[in-house]
Amino acid sequence: MFLHALELEAYRPTGTLALGIEQLEAIEENKFAKTTQGALSLAELIRNANNNYSLQAAQLQVGQALKNHTIAKAKFLPTMSSNYTFNRRDRNTLFFPNYNMQLLNTNLKLNLFNGFSDINNVREKSATYRSSAASMEYTRQSIYLQVVQQYYQYFNNMAQLVALKRKLAELRSDIKRVSQLFDQGLTTIDNLESAKAQGALSQNDITDMEFAIEQNRLTLEYLTNSKIPSLRRTTILEPSLGLKERADLRSLREQITAIHYQNKQLNYYPTVDVNDDWQYYIEKPAFARGKDNRFGNLFPNQQNTFGIVVGLNILGDIGINLQKQYLRLNQLSQEKTLMYKKMEQQKDEQLYRKSLDMARSKIRSSEASLKSATVSYESIKKKYNASLVDFTTYLRALRTRFDAEVIYNQSLNNYEMQKANYIFYSGHHIQDYVR
Repeated sequence: MFLHALELEAYRPTGTLALGIEQLEAIEENKFAKTTQGALSLAELIRNANNNYSLQAAQLQVGQALKNHTIAKAKFLPTMSSNYTFNRRDRNTLFFPNYNMQLLNTNLKLNLFNGFSDINNVREKSATYRSSAASMEYTRQSIYLQVVQQYYQYFNNMAQLVALKRKLAELRSDIKRVSQLFDQGLTTIDNLESAKAQGALSQNDITDMEFAIEQNRLTLEYLTNSKIPSLRRTTILEPSLGLKERADLRSLREQITAIHYQNKQLNYYPTVDVNDDWQYYIEKPAFARGKDNRFGNLFPNQQNTFGIVVGLNILGDIGINLQKQYLRLNQLSQEKTLMYKKMEQQKDEQLYRKSLDMARSKIRSSEASLKSATVSYESIKKKYNASLVDFTTYLRALRTRFDAEVIYNQSLNNYEMQKANYIFYSGHHIQDYVR
């Protein structure tokens, strides 16, 4: 009996699940009677969720932001360029015959001061990197939450499927009994046809529930990017009550910091650059190499030019000021959004803390309902077998009994989902509570 499996754990005060996947599948027909070898737990699904393509894309974006941070730091390094020149001139002149010329030129540039723009650029890219990392973590936790929801919804649907099949088995047994009574002329045709109609309706419900279970399984495969032959039920640890900064809020806060440093890169300070230009003549023109070296001074063997350049943008102040105002308004807007989201998180934390209490209360009430429905069903079934009550009364008791079983199992699964909701919305990490 399905109820016997419930009695093993159903009535403990701790409210653990009455039905594990082993008991559920043992009751199923051969189609669902798989061995638990290879069945995945919630912890294994959470680990497999790291293969999700959306999460991998977010991880690549973090890597991209880290590269941008490195590029920003590289701007402190001087720049150096070098080029080689070869000239060949063929001329039909007396004083300047054909000649070759080879020149090596190297130029070195270094920025000494640009109003701290480079420093603030590094700070901006650092904040952008931290924002990207926090956004990736929020994506990870969102995927984990979806996995948890689909996982326990799978067991909700499985509990309904088991109850429907147990109900159908009871109806088939009753149809067989009523058919025998009808053949003997001891009951009417309406009782027999009513029983058959209820059996057909239960079969339709079973088909719909099998489809829902398959949908849960395929969704989990999509979320975890892995094959899921079967599942075994595990529970989530009790969450630690308390509010932490959620990853999406941390990401937004770092975005605000990035905008702040982006604004500081716009300034009215002058720029100071140092450059050094070195030239070396590998081969001078022929007219600069002869004994008559009248043009030799124009082509020294090598020469070095050192310079300091100071620049000041005089007419760009209005444009810079408008850009700074634009960035400042954007920063203020994001700060207001952050304040709103913080208030939203506080509301969510209180809401899901209350939902935990309500979920525990539903377990206790559904447990009591299941006990009462079971006792009532057993009593009415005996009366129905003795023809003391009609089929409608028996059917109502049967439906109430199996509905109570479903509701009890759903209340246990709902409690696990509310744990996950609280962990997610309060800013904790789901993987820390899954074993």
